Amino acid sequence: MSEVRKSISNRFAKIEGHVRSIKKMTDEERSYEEIMLQVAAVKKALQSAEKVIFSEQMKDMVDSGTYDQKRVDSFIK
Repeated sequence: MSEVRKSISNRFAKIEGHVRSIKKMTDEERSYEEIMLQVAAVKKALQSAEKVIFSEQMKDMVDSGTYDQKRVDSFIK
């Protein structure tokens, strides 16, 4: 597995743990404010992972000579 893929996998493992902790917070009836703060953190982490994945996809397309604007557009939607 490449270093980039390992990094992405690690990001998702952290996000997975974070989501579990949000569920636990919900089960413990913690405040909605606390829960929403954690949900926002997960959203940001997912967006960050998405950027890395998108960037790697674009690099792969350019390196292989298979760049296609329609595919790029489909990733953005």
